[in-house]
Amino acid sequence: MPYRPVCRPGLGVALVSLSELLTLTSRSFLGSPHRLGFHQIMLVREGQGTYSIDSAPVECRTGTLLWTRPNQVVQFAPSASLEADIIMFTPAFPLPMKAHMGMLDDLLRPSHWQLGDSELAAFQRVLAILREEFERPDQGLGEDLLKHLLAVALLHIDQMCRQRHTEAAPVTGDNGELFLRFRRELDRSYRTTRLVADYAAALSCSTRALARACREVAGTSTKDVIDARVALEARRLLVHTDLPISAIARHLGFTEVTNFGKFFVRRVHTTPGAYRHARTPEHTPA
Repeated sequence: MPYRPVCRPGLGVALVSLSELLTLTSRSFLGSPHRLGFHQIMLVREGQGTYSIDSAPVECRTGTLLWTRPNQVVQFAPSASLEADIIMFTPAFPLPMKAHMGMLDDLLRPSHWQLGDSELAAFQRVLAILREEFERPDQGLGEDLLKHLLAVALLHIDQMCRQRHTEAAPVTGDNGELFLRFRRELDRSYRTTRLVADYAAALSCSTRALARACREVAGTSTKDVIDARVALEARRLLVHTDLPISAIARHLGFTEVTNFGKFFVRRVHTTPGAYRHARTPEHTPA
């Protein structure tokens, strides 16, 4: 059974070590593909292992920081000596933040970083304060304190990203907010439509305004953002389910499996069947 965040009653956040997490679930479960229904930020303290996010393996060691967003498919193969600090929180728990922080909470953006010594020390200080407050008996302001301390942790990640130039410059203003609303609508609707005009209508804006927002925030076209989200889900379903390719095509809104095949080749540069076989050699594509 999938594990769930261990929270104080009424809270949407939890802090555990990997060893504590393993008392709630097994290494075999962590090592099998599964989706999380919450955010999980993990900082490796010692040891080594491989953490796969949407079929992309990440080699972990001391200072590896990973952010898994809701519905991403993950696998984790830690060594017996690996220890990590883990924050788990529901999407509704964090304080509202400016648009550029919403960009960080986007499953199409980077999800892992290797921290330098100074970054690691700074982030560990934040985690220590957050954990101390989490373990303290609530005297009436516990939830507010945890929300603000979690915000500090997320802002540290944002700052590290911008210093490394792996993220675009902070996005603010109307374009940033419009892109955020577009991404939320895309996560709701990518299985039913891939038309730019449909998303603009749902957001009550023009296709030109949506194009400006996507270009400023993501550096690409609205259509490219839509297709990237559909291709991501296609890759997940091909690797982590036994659904026939024809069923995956229908699930993603393609009326003809041949059209899905052409779309997949254009986005991933291989056929759906070849992609599935390369990543699950024991699986015989339908």
